[in-house]
Amino acid sequence: MEEENIRRFNLKHLLLIILVLVITLGVVMSIRNFSFKKEYEPTTALVDFLPRYRLIDLTGTGNISDMDGDGIYDVEDLVLGAKRQLDNPARNIFLEGSGQANYFAGGDPPPELAISTDIIARAYEEAGYSIKDLMHEDIKNNFDDYPLRQIWNQGAPDPNIDYRRIQNLEVFFRRNAKVLPVYFSQSDKENLETWFPGDVVFFDMDGDGFTDCAGIISDNTTRIGTPKVIYNYVEPGYTVEQDMLGTSLITGHYSYPD
Repeated sequence: MEEENIRRFNLKHLLLIILVLVITLGVVMSIRNFSFKKEYEPTTALVDFLPRYRLIDLTGTGNISDMDGDGIYDVEDLVLGAKRQLDNPARNIFLEGSGQANYFAGGDPPPELAISTDIIARAYEEAGYSIKDLMHEDIKNNFDDYPLRQIWNQGAPDPNIDYRRIQNLEVFFRRNAKVLPVYFSQSDKENLETWFPGDVVFFDMDGDGFTDCAGIISDNTTRIGTPKVIYNYVEPGYTVEQDMLGTSLITGHYSYPD
């Protein structure tokens, strides 16, 4: 009888100990938010280890021109005008099978259509510059400096198309803008700082030795700090903001107005 009472006593104590342990474990799990599931989130945020996107500061650059008098410097207007075109990206006119003519009365295509030169003209419009008018005036006064006769057999300027042809646009910037280096080096800080938002950059996209695309440097950068470029080309077929400086062949680099 005494042995049976001892066994019952020990069993009660064992159950009591187990109950206390269960309660203690529950409290610990609650306090520490413990989970038996595999945790994938690191204890320290991953963003602390990865390079971050940079937004280039446009203030204090020394460029204080303000063509449209809106209180916003031209360089900021240019970047804003280019970035606005990312909200509803225009489709490239030269997409295969589009069948779209590239001549429009008045010059500028509808907002939903563009080629690379339209991105430039529309960005400058934001700053109060009419690239169409500026180029028409320059072509009238310096007709032989432009390849209109050689390439398109033109005997006179045509303001509806001249400013949208990249060969003409390249001549205009070469004649009227500040000419900047075409060599790009991400590892060279001094070189990197010559590639500034609002600059116009020309590219040879297919490597055939001829310029076929132009874009405007954005104030957004890649993870390693390379300024992105806003442009429109047959690939990907609409207006985008991408790393071009570090991946494409650069044929021209300009700042306008000088």
